[in-house]
Amino acid sequence: MPSNDTDEQDATRREYVKYGGAVVGAGILAGCAGTDSQSTTESTPAETATGTGTAVTASPTETASTAAAMDPVGEVSFETAPESWVGGFGFTADVLTALGHADGVAGMLGPSYWFQGFYDRIGVSAPSPDEVTKVTSEDWSILAEELYELDPDVVGVDPNVFLYYGLSTEELGRLTDEVAPFFGNASRRTRVEGWPDWPDGAYDYYDIPSFIRRYGRAFGETERAAALVDTYEPALADITSRAPTGSDRPTVGLLNGRYNPQNRDGFVVYDPASEIDRTYGKKQYRDLNVRDAFAGVYDGQSSVTVGYEALLEHDPDVIVFHLGVSHRDLGGENYVQPTVDLLYDNSVTSQVTAVEEDALYVGGTPYQGPIVNLFQTEMTAKQLYPDEFGAWPGFSAGESYPDIPADERLFDRERLAAIVAGDR
Repeated sequence: MPSNDTDEQDATRREYVKYGGAVVGAGILAGCAGTDSQSTTESTPAETATGTGTAVTASPTETASTAAAMDPVGEVSFETAPESWVGGFGFTADVLTALGHADGVAGMLGPSYWFQGFYDRIGVSAPSPDEVTKVTSEDWSILAEELYELDPDVVGVDPNVFLYYGLSTEELGRLTDEVAPFFGNASRRTRVEGWPDWPDGAYDYYDIPSFIRRYGRAFGETERAAALVDTYEPALADITSRAPTGSDRPTVGLLNGRYNPQNRDGFVVYDPASEIDRTYGKKQYRDLNVRDAFAGVYDGQSSVTVGYEALLEHDPDVIVFHLGVSHRDLGGENYVQPTVDLLYDNSVTSQVTAVEEDALYVGGTPYQGPIVNLFQTEMTAKQLYPDEFGAWPGFSAGESYPDIPADERLFDRERLAAIVAGDR
């Protein structure tokens, strides 16, 4: 974080952009150029913040052998529950952290995508993404030799991601036979046209509870998984049942804070809805009935690039920076602040209602498992509907997530922490 942001008294109006009074610059993450995305606008920089609580210790496995099934790989059996794993871009990591297996991480396709900025609020720590081996090259080629060296018990990634990144089916087969079985499913968003669909064609999408149960079976944590689902689902149902649905809801522009007309020929605007309800990348916006200021402009794509005049024409009441939790401090550089400055300084965009009202908020990462999704749903609910859910307090300098008073929290942090720690 820049040193001139350490004194909140000196922060300017735009530095507090109502990320809700948040000083821009503490913790960040994004999507990825080359994952199961229809566009390359969701690039994911590094997030290095870690929790400050007690390290997670996996509980004893419930059985000597485990078996679980997941499309597209089908049923996978283990003689003993896996202890080490390779993940993708943060989603599997969050699920396994919730199941008490964060310390088993051996490597990831993109460890910098593993956003941990919420973990300290429930006293959970995990290995720093900086210390996790990256098993892809700078151009997103699979580094098979790294996988052989790591020798994990399971690869928690959809094998079609490996094929999408250029691995052959023969190489995929060798990794399965000589390293570890694959156990993952690309459900972050609708799979891109031309997706490999190995081995038998199109396959199902899963929601977050389905992933919890399946990884719970694979890792011998069926009881903990059941307790987690029994906590997660009612908490989400309670929040989403209270979300307003009327025409008086604010209109929202879901922008990528990193990209603007000075570096990408326009503002990148995302469709907050999902064609397939089970996808989890923008789940909180769908669940909270976001009223999209740009509805009807996407032409079947997940995002569109617009100019200054178009942003004013659609005039969102609120602007949320998708991927913002990670873009605020990406590799030591604040990627959101230049877009914020531009919105305030430009003669056209300064007239946008969200800018005039300082209604600019940091948004979440799309790589969200149960822990991250609970926090991000709470965050978005307070940002968009303060009359119903209470005001969003914003981030203070140095914080990854504000310390919301106990009587204003939207889910039970203590129960979630207990489950992660093994108290089922």
